[in-house]
Amino acid sequence: MKTLFFLIVLALVASFVIWRIRKSDADAQLAQAEALELRKMQRREAVTTMDPVRWPTIIRAVSDEVPSEEKDPEPAMATIEFKPTEQPTVQH
Repeated sequence: MKTLFFLIVLALVASFVIWRIRKSDADAQLAQAEALELRKMQRREAVTTMDPVRWPTIIRAVSDEVPSEEKDPEPAMATIEFKPTEQPTVQH
């Protein structure tokens, strides 16, 4: 009779321990999923804007004349101007 009582108590303790382990694993997995969702939301908010943005553009003609030294030419980020110094040759 004592052995049966001991086995029942042992089974209850074991089931309680297993339940607590599974609960803590589920809580950890839920916290990880919430943190991942929060990071995704922050990344989306950092990339997208709430209001439509109209970016300024600089449009200017590319000319062969040398700019005067009085005024500095405005740097244009959208255009790269260059003239090749020598003709390309084929090397064998």
